[in-house]
Amino acid sequence: MIATRGVVASSLVAALVGSPSLALAEDTFQAEAGLSYSRFKTDFSRQNTAGAEATYFFDKLPTQPKDYPLEQAQFVERVGSLSANYSRTNNNFNNFESVNNGWMYGATVLFARPETPLFVNASYDSLYSGKVRSGSLESEADAKFYQLTVGAYVDKTTTLSLDWSRDTTRNKSTSSGDSTDTSDSIGISGQHLARLSGGHHLALLAGLSLDTHERVGSASEKNRTVFAKATYYPTKMLGLTLGVLSDRGDDRANEGEFYLAGARMFVTPTFSLSLDFQKNHAKAPNGTDFDFVTLKALARF
Repeated sequence: MIATRGVVASSLVAALVGSPSLALAEDTFQAEAGLSYSRFKTDFSRQNTAGAEATYFFDKLPTQPKDYPLEQAQFVERVGSLSANYSRTNNNFNNFESVNNGWMYGATVLFARPETPLFVNASYDSLYSGKVRSGSLESEADAKFYQLTVGAYVDKTTTLSLDWSRDTTRNKSTSSGDSTDTSDSIGISGQHLARLSGGHHLALLAGLSLDTHERVGSASEKNRTVFAKATYYPTKMLGLTLGVLSDRGDDRANEGEFYLAGARMFVTPTFSLSLDFQKNHAKAPNGTDFDFVTLKALARF
């Protein structure tokens, strides 16, 4: 469920060179790393995940930009990057025993330069759910997620992009054998950072996609997804986020609404804490609702 309904939101990017402030090492950073803890909850399961992530930026970025929020440095300056992540998950399912823990790892590379409006973002994630057992029944799943985004800056802080992704999940069960589900998605999205009166800022991200779900032995199912996310910055060091996603179509199991609320605060110019709450409300009577809470700490170097 996590792999098929996860909403992956990517930061879009590139770097400004030649600025006097970038010549001072103490005023710039070129890497970001941190730790996270999250809890996924449904009526019949609990999953606790601890993870680590790191990003290397291909050019230096200002730690204290003068005219935009700290969180938006990569997007405004157009700097490419290479990121990696790894996490471990502990499962607790009603009436099931957890045999081993799950894990996930992934990498993302963003190609972008300040002298060109074009950018390309590619990512890969691999997930193992962990094995659970109830009597003679055992169940586990493996998933692979691929994503490619090609876009361009149509203004200094405005981008449009074409997005493609594929999610392949292999479910293994001693009762029903192996089965494979594949979901392909193609869509368009846009991102914009606006400066408001009083020096406040508002970041907007919106898009729509057509998703095709393939199950062995079943006809293809097509869904339409529309999403929007807004982050308000009352100061350069604090961002408050609200988001919503709507999924409708043939695949009734995945129909529903997905809501996001979060906040990220820079305690110092190089250290931030964030808290995100995500909630899914399934449309189908037998669908699965879930809550997902994530706490993250990131440091810039």
